[in-house]
Amino acid sequence: RSEFNRATQSRRQPGSAFKPLIYTAAFDKGMTPSTVIVDAPIVYPDPSSPDGVWKPKNFDGKFQGPTTLHNALIHSRNIITIRILEEIGLDYATAYSANMGITSPLSRNLSLALGTSGVTLQELVRAYGVLAHEGKRSQPFFIKRIIDRTGHVFEEAQPRLEQVIDPRIAFMTNYIMQDVVESGTGYRVKKLGRPVAGKTGTTDDMRDAWFLGYTPSLVAGVWVGFDQERSLGRNEVGGQAAAPIWLYFAEKGFRNMPIEP
Repeated sequence: RSEFNRATQSRRQPGSAFKPLIYTAAFDKGMTPSTVIVDAPIVYPDPSSPDGVWKPKNFDGKFQGPTTLHNALIHSRNIITIRILEEIGLDYATAYSANMGITSPLSRNLSLALGTSGVTLQELVRAYGVLAHEGKRSQPFFIKRIIDRTGHVFEEAQPRLEQVIDPRIAFMTNYIMQDVVESGTGYRVKKLGRPVAGKTGTTDDMRDAWFLGYTPSLVAGVWVGFDQERSLGRNEVGGQAAAPIWLYFAEKGFRNMPIEP
C-alpha cells in the first residue's frame, strides 16, 4: 500500500541472524569451530540502565559451561557471541561486516553481538551471499537486461564479484550453518531434502523474525514484522515465523536446480 520497500529501505534489528558475521570474523582472526568458550553469566557496567549494569542472557535463560563455537552458533548462544566480540574487538567486527556488504552504520557496543543494530534485509542477504559464494561479494542489481521487441539487447548487467574473505574461512561458517538446519534452530527447513545452510533471528519481545538460507547457487532471506514495531506474538521466533515462509519459497525456487553440497 506504499512505495516504501521493506527489503531495501527498512532497517530492523537482525537479532541472531547477525551472529554468523561475528563468527566468520572470529575464524579469520584465528579461532576455529572447535575453539571452546565458557557459557556463564557476565555483567557489564551500563550507566543507561536503571541498576547501572547490563546482564545479558541466553534465549533459554540457561548457561551450558564450556562450549565449542560450533555448538554455540548451532544453538545461538548469546553469551558466547558477546565473549567472541569482546575478544576480536568492535572495530574489527564492524569493519569485517562492512567488508561482507553491511552498509548501515553499526552500533559500537557489545550488544552488536546480539544483532541490536538495524540493517536491511538486502544487506544481510548480500553478506550471506559472501559465505555462499566462497568468499566473493557481489554488487546487487535489479534489472538483468533490457530487450526490445526485435530481440535487440539495449543493456545487460554483468555480475561484479570481488573476493573479500578467504574461501577457507567461508567454508568453516558454512559447515556450521548446515548444522543449524540439521540439528539447530533452523530444523524446519530440513524438509527441503537438500543441503542448505541458514540461520534464524529473533529480536526482543518477538518484534522481528528472520530466516536466511542458502545453497551455492541461491541465497534468500525472509523478515517478518510490523512496520510499527510491536510483538508478533508468543513464540513467534525466527524458526517458527520466518523459516516456514523460506521453505515455501525454496520448495518452488529450487525445484529445477541440481542438488549441491
